[in-house]
Parts: sequence; structure tokens; C-alpha cells
Amino acid sequence: MKRKKKRTLWPMVATLSIAIAAFLWIQSERPDSYTVETVTNGDRVTRSFESLTEAKRYMAAGNNRTLFSPSGEVLDFTGTGVVVTPSDAITNLYEDQSFKKRQSYVAGGTRLQLLERGDDHLKVRISGADVYVKPDQMALFPEAVVERRGYYEIRDGDVYHSVEANANLAGTFLVGPTEKRSEERFYTERVRDVFDSPYQFASIQSTTPYSAKAFDQYLQSIDSPLAGEGDAFKQAEETYGINALFLLAVAGHESKFGTSDIAREKRNLFGFRATDDDPSGNATSFETIEASVDAAAELFATKYVKGPYARGDYPGNKQEGINIFYASDPYWGEKVAGTMYSIDRELGLKQLKQIQ
Repeated sequence: MKRKKKRTLWPMVATLSIAIAAFLWIQSERPDSYTVETVTNGDRVTRSFESLTEAKRYMAAGNNRTLFSPSGEVLDFTGTGVVVTPSDAITNLYEDQSFKKRQSYVAGGTRLQLLERGDDHLKVRISGADVYVKPDQMALFPEAVVERRGYYEIRDGDVYHSVEANANLAGTFLVGPTEKRSEERFYTERVRDVFDSPYQFASIQSTTPYSAKAFDQYLQSIDSPLAGEGDAFKQAEETYGINALFLLAVAGHESKFGTSDIAREKRNLFGFRATDDDPSGNATSFETIEASVDAAAELFATKYVKGPYARGDYPGNKQEGINIFYASDPYWGEKVAGTMYSIDRELGLKQLKQIQ
């Protein structure tokens, strides 16, 4: 009787090895794929393409699509996103895409909401204003890669704004009170989409219900070196017709209620000539606190309420009001409004009742 030969596994193993090697070789010879990600109402859909030409064609055919290289680098995109201004320079904002009429300006490192891309312009939204900027040196980020963005939220009847930006522009600050209640975050550049922001859009050509003594009591309560200077703000109000609570709030915001280096060394409470490139070195010196407050009140009365920079007699934003030309911080008006509210809240909300 003949014995059956044992079948060996080696031929099968060898065949399988050759097949795997061939597969890996084929895969290695195939070009890495390009991907296009589409963002629609927060939902993301990704498609892959072996050809860059095909990927570009698909990207251009839709909105909010981002083309990525095989290594994950953004090659191009359509639709909206974020524009970050150069960190070392002021960026001008224009009313028209031909850049003939300047609307305002913003500090370096400001994040702008991208609305439209042209061959030689970018249409953006910032602090209530839809404006144009030159694309030179701007950093552009499509929706697909924007992970963080600023928002408003309501906490216990107060509105706060959390800002994403470079350097000291970023952070969360109080804007004002509201009767609305909501748990959502409002991703908008228009504060009035959230609430009416009473202090931000109230005329500063008014008389505050608070006395110099009330101001001094508040300043003492926060251990401010300005305690005892309340009369300077009330005298400026009487002389120039500029609300003393507004003046105190601006001083509080600009100098941290007299504790900044410029305030201590130069008695400069309002950042006069404290340019972005050298705020301390270029800032104006004043002989007294009263002189600093008086200069600020005169400036607001003659240049911003009336005069060359008059765009509304209230703190405002980058679309209207004093903030258009007074500060490179696009949210200066909101921050001053929040400081006014903080003081008013401690003193009994008499100013708010007067506004309403």
C-alpha cells in the first residue's frame, strides 16, 4: 500500500507572501490622495482624489470647501473662514473694495470674519462692520480648520464676550445687562444680534446722576489711587458736557483705574499718544490727574461728539460711534460699556435707569 505524501504549507505561504508584496508595491506606487472637506452647518464631509486637477475642480464647484495636500496642508478653499491681521502692524478697514475710503482700523493680530474673497480684496466682518481689507500679509483660515472663534453668552442676566485674538486683545469681558435668558453661545460680530447693549449706544452728551463723592466711594472700594479725584470727572462733565461716568469708565479701562505704569509715571489715564508700537515711551505726560481728565473730555467733545471723527456720540463699535477712530481695539466700545455697567451696578444702577 502506497503512503500518501504529506502536503506541505510552504508553497501556500510563499504564494501568499508574493501576493502581499505585490499589493504593497502597487500601493507604494499609487500617488497619495488629495482630500476636499466640505463644511455645511457644522457637518463635515470629506472626499479623496488621486488627481490634484480633479480635487481642484470639485473644490471650486461648491462653497465652504477646503483642499488639502496629501500631507494635510491647506492648498486652497472656497467660502468663509477667518482672517488674521499681521501681528506687527495696524490694518486699515475700507468701505469699498477699491480701498478709496477708509472706514476704520484694527490692531495687529485681530481675527476678522471672512465673508468673501476677491482677486485683490477680502470682504470681512468685525465689530458690527462689513468692510474690506487688502489681502497682503493676511493669514487666511478656511472653515474646515477654524477650531476656535469668539462668541457672546448670557450669564445670570449679564452679557459677556469671549474674544479670540493675539496678545492682549483676547479674553472674556463684561458688556452689559440684559433681561434675556439663554444657554447658547452667539457666534456673531454684531452685538445687537444678542442684546441692545444700552451703555455702548447711549449718548455721552449727558449728565451722570452720580456725585464726585459717589465716585470717590467707588474708587476707595476698589483701592484705586484715583480715590479723591472724583471731582475732576464731575468738573470735566460740567465744562465740556461729557458724561462723567463715561470718562471714569474710559480711565478705568485704559489705566486700570490709575494703576498702569503710564498712569503712575505720567498721570495719563486715557492713553494719550500711547501708540501701539511704543505705548509707554510715546505717551503724553500731565502735571495733574485733573489735567488728564480735562484733556480727555475736551477731546471727546471737540473731535468725537462733533468734529472730524464724529460718527456717533456713544462708545459704539467699528460701524458707528467713537470706537471707529478712537481705538485700534475693535471691542473698545464694548469694554468701556462693560466698565460703565460695573461702576453703575455698584452705585445703584441710577445711570441705567436714566438711559432707559
